[in-house]
Amino acid sequence: MKILSWNCRGLGNPRSVRALRQMVREEAPKILFLSETKSDKTRMEYIKQHVGFANGVYVESEGRSGGLGLLWKEGLVISLRSFSKNNIDAVVEESANKGWRITDFYSHPETPQRADSWNLLRCLKGQIDLPWLCLGDFNEIVCSSEKLDMNNRADSQMMEFRRVLDECEFKDLGFYGQKFTWSNRRNDGANVKERLDRAIANIRWCHMFRQAKVFHLISSMSDHSPICVNLYCRRSKMQ
Repeated sequence: MKILSWNCRGLGNPRSVRALRQMVREEAPKILFLSETKSDKTRMEYIKQHVGFANGVYVESEGRSGGLGLLWKEGLVISLRSFSKNNIDAVVEESANKGWRITDFYSHPETPQRADSWNLLRCLKGQIDLPWLCLGDFNEIVCSSEKLDMNNRADSQMMEFRRVLDECEFKDLGFYGQKFTWSNRRNDGANVKERLDRAIANIRWCHMFRQAKVFHLISSMSDHSPICVNLYCRRSKMQ
């Protein structure tokens, strides 16, 4: 089973919808998480049907910013637990004794408000004790090697991100593909690239899905790369 996560930077453009539909055809995910949809529920219902999903829950955008969507295929049993403008939290019931948690996460893009996002993660950790996968756009890096730029990231920002990952007992699942998942796409010597999107999980989830691998995909329709989590991948070499 595959899970696809993408900060699409808006789905009002027909080209973005076509790109998403093509990506879904190629990767065949069972679960799809979209952030920064910049769409209301009516638009997201159209997107859900257009790309071939049976079910969905949405957090509508606020004006022309934000918006989340969690879509899944028919046959999967997913129970919504909670949502906010920064997350959708649910439980995937694969069998009577094999439920696990998925949190689709979108951290606040503004640095002064990012502490609120980390506190949300802490709050989510205390709500239910299950194997837990969390993925999305965290808008932060854990170390300076995850950024390509002349200007360094503040150590305090990275330290706070590492701290919340430790407190929530998350392990980074690594990746295949290009190192960075976001670029400002400038070609004038001011190009910036960062690894802002990732998949993390607790040890119980890692034990449940020992073959899980993460792939950084490529899309020309957003400054963010989609990430794909393959739960039963047999490839062994990780970056």
